[in-house]
Amino acid sequence: MGNLSKSSSSLLRIAISGLALLAVSGLCVLTVAAQTAPKPGPVDSAPLPPPGGSAPVAQSPSPSAPQPAPEAQGTPPTPTPVPAAPAAPPQQSADAANATLGPAPADPGTPDDLTIAPKPEAYIVGEASWDDALPTIRNAQKKVKDALDKAGVKIGGRPLTRFVKTGDEKFSYEIGYPIEPPTSQPSLPPEVKLGTTPSGSAVRFTHHGSYDDIDGTYEAITVDLDAKGIEVNDAFLEEYLNDIADSSDANLEVYIYVFKK
Repeated sequence: MGNLSKSSSSLLRIAISGLALLAVSGLCVLTVAAQTAPKPGPVDSAPLPPPGGSAPVAQSPSPSAPQPAPEAQGTPPTPTPVPAAPAAPPQQSADAANATLGPAPADPGTPDDLTIAPKPEAYIVGEASWDDALPTIRNAQKKVKDALDKAGVKIGGRPLTRFVKTGDEKFSYEIGYPIEPPTSQPSLPPEVKLGTTPSGSAVRFTHHGSYDDIDGTYEAITVDLDAKGIEVNDAFLEEYLNDIADSSDANLEVYIYVFKK
């Protein structure tokens, strides 16, 4: 009985030891398996739809508006040249255009002595008969004025006629206008010349009446100069205060200058 108990006790220990060994082995296997098992990766989650609503529908991008095809590049048309506008006549004050070589006389019926300063002048030269005196003077004035306007030169006074040489039937003349000093050489026709007005000590007389009657004024001038013993140059100068086209127009006003020797 005592031996059986010892044998049973030994067998029981062996059995328990085996069971314990199996338990330890199983635990080790489980531990190794747990360590070598792959870890779960991150899980993508989508937001839950709002209560009672449906899941949002992805909006497809709206198609872009069609772009116009580039125009074909052709040879650009040659621009038509625009003709230059004619130059406008220069602007000038009425006072400058009506300026005289000297101040107005206190008494037009009495000759006055004065000193004439030279001014720039544009003029043309020529010869004419006494019968055509006024038409010749008027045509020459227009020719000079048109040339000055076209060249942009400002007129600086009333028109002038210088009688360079006189005879019984004809006279030689210089007809033109005082001008304001140009800033550069103006483009003028060859017949229009540039110079200066006659200057120096002079006696001025006034003629008021028709050009047909101007000879009477010259006769009075000769008498006055002879009476005073004043010697003058042969050339004399007429300055026209107004514009007339008819030699019989009695409204003509002219200053006549004779220059002392």
